[in-house]
Amino acid sequence: MRLLASTDFALRTLMRLAVEPDRRLSTEELATDLAISRNHLQKVVQNLADAGFVKTARGVGGGVMLARPAVEIGVGAVARAFESYQPIVECFRADGGLCPLSPACFLKGVLAAAGENFYRDLDRYSLADCLGRGRRQRWGRTTPERSRKAARV
Repeated sequence: MRLLASTDFALRTLMRLAVEPDRRLSTEELATDLAISRNHLQKVVQNLADAGFVKTARGVGGGVMLARPAVEIGVGAVARAFESYQPIVECFRADGGLCPLSPACFLKGVLAAAGENFYRDLDRYSLADCLGRGRRQRWGRTTPERSRKAARV
């Protein structure tokens, strides 16, 4: 199964926010940290906010932060929020698609079961489960000055 780029961006955004859960990050900072275009990221952040995964604030001191702890955000829920409108194959479209085999085909049932198993497996994991031990070293706010101070300690 292949996830949409927006789902990938959403999961990476949430993981980045989970590293510093009490800090608001600007979309500019997130885009830079994640190597994602700011335009794409803004759309993803809006969808994450609409789904209740993040809180946003505008203006000075504004930005994006998790709406709830990472342990309460399910990977499956995020994937469903971004993938639910994407039909796996033609016959999954709302209008039934144009497949001439539909009346005699059982593939749709097989694929539907596989898709549900995919999401059920993702449901076993929270965002917190996806964060490695060394996460602060990669994304934490480390400036050259802080690095020199840490080396002296």
